[in-house]
Amino acid sequence: MSAYLLDWAMLLTRWLHVMAGIAWIGASFFFIWLDNRRKPAAHAVDGRPGGELWAVHGGGLYHLFRHDGVSETLPSEIHWFKWEAYVTWLSGMGLFTLIYLLQPHAYLIDPRVFEMSGTLAVCSALGVLVGGWLGYEALCRSPFKRHAGALFVAVGVWLTLAAWVATELFSGRAAFLLMGALMGSIMAGNVFNVIIPGQKALLAAAQRGETPDPIHGQRAKQRSVHNTFITLPAVLMMISNHYPLLYANDYRLGVILLLLVTGGLIRIATVDHHKGVKRLWVPVGAVLALIGVILLCAPRSQTAPATAETSAPSVTVAASSAADNEAPGENQALRDKVSHIVEQRCAGCHSDTPNLIGLTAPAAGVAFNGWDDIQRQAMRIHQRTVVDKSMPLANMTQMTDAERQMLDDWWQATRDTLRGDG
Repeated sequence: MSAYLLDWAMLLTRWLHVMAGIAWIGASFFFIWLDNRRKPAAHAVDGRPGGELWAVHGGGLYHLFRHDGVSETLPSEIHWFKWEAYVTWLSGMGLFTLIYLLQPHAYLIDPRVFEMSGTLAVCSALGVLVGGWLGYEALCRSPFKRHAGALFVAVGVWLTLAAWVATELFSGRAAFLLMGALMGSIMAGNVFNVIIPGQKALLAAAQRGETPDPIHGQRAKQRSVHNTFITLPAVLMMISNHYPLLYANDYRLGVILLLLVTGGLIRIATVDHHKGVKRLWVPVGAVLALIGVILLCAPRSQTAPATAETSAPSVTVAASSAADNEAPGENQALRDKVSHIVEQRCAGCHSDTPNLIGLTAPAAGVAFNGWDDIQRQAMRIHQRTVVDKSMPLANMTQMTDAERQMLDDWWQATRDTLRGDG
């Protein structure tokens, strides 16, 4: 797939993912609010007691009533809140495939974290997703299920283990995104595997005139609660690729864990507010956890004494390329020219220590610290500098047309071996 078509595929898939996610999370938050704000109904509906709430929206007055139990006489049409979850997960996995799985050397692998092949990186990422979800399911079906607090702790430990594996194997950007994908998969799995089947079982029993087995409602409620705790940190993990300050540090595991704590406490504080409960330690804990994240992500000053080596520019792509296996003739000359262009025009933003004011980490998590980095990002370099010319941003480093042509010549001459996947 060409870089241009790949961009369109990613754009449209991301658009669908965001729209579906808004619908899913919005519905989830609405029902949390509804459950916690409804009052005992003054009159039973359909012979059954319940809770009610009056609301106004869009020029209309709404009377919302929740049945405590399931009526034997059901309307022919009932709306199910499921496709919002399914489309969010499907589009999210499509986007993950387009960006990360099809370009493992560009975004999944960071040799400074763990050196591996593209195939191993893809298999490992899928292993984290599948293994993480299976482990969560096993915990929810284990004896822990009878003790909500113990299960909550067990799931937290399991997510901690998954985060450790992700941060030890993958680039910082990929590790954060992978944790978001895992939590999103757990949430969608809960809807598909437990919540919707449980609701169908309750309705089917009522239609047969039988007393529904309360276990279905209990399981669905348990998984729904888990989803509400996961939602906020999962969303932040999904958008973390726009903020390298989160993952471009040596404390990625700690940052992920503190974000899980922050999101969970914000969820508790929100429910407390709906119920009129005041627990000062909850918002204070959320603020302290967030401060912990800010401190962990703060730039560290270099304390090593200045030497000829440490005082040299942080990024010298051309010099680093000389240590690699040299290609003979014109290929080596072209490579040196490309290295020089990247060093002069791109590395100011895309390096481990960017020198552009306002940047404390590589822009978009992409760093060019040597020829290997340039090779991994070859297709994206060509797309951004030659095809759509969106980089350098506002052409602040004044890349010339001749230099863009040189990058195009390099891509055309070596594209079979520099597609970013090998």
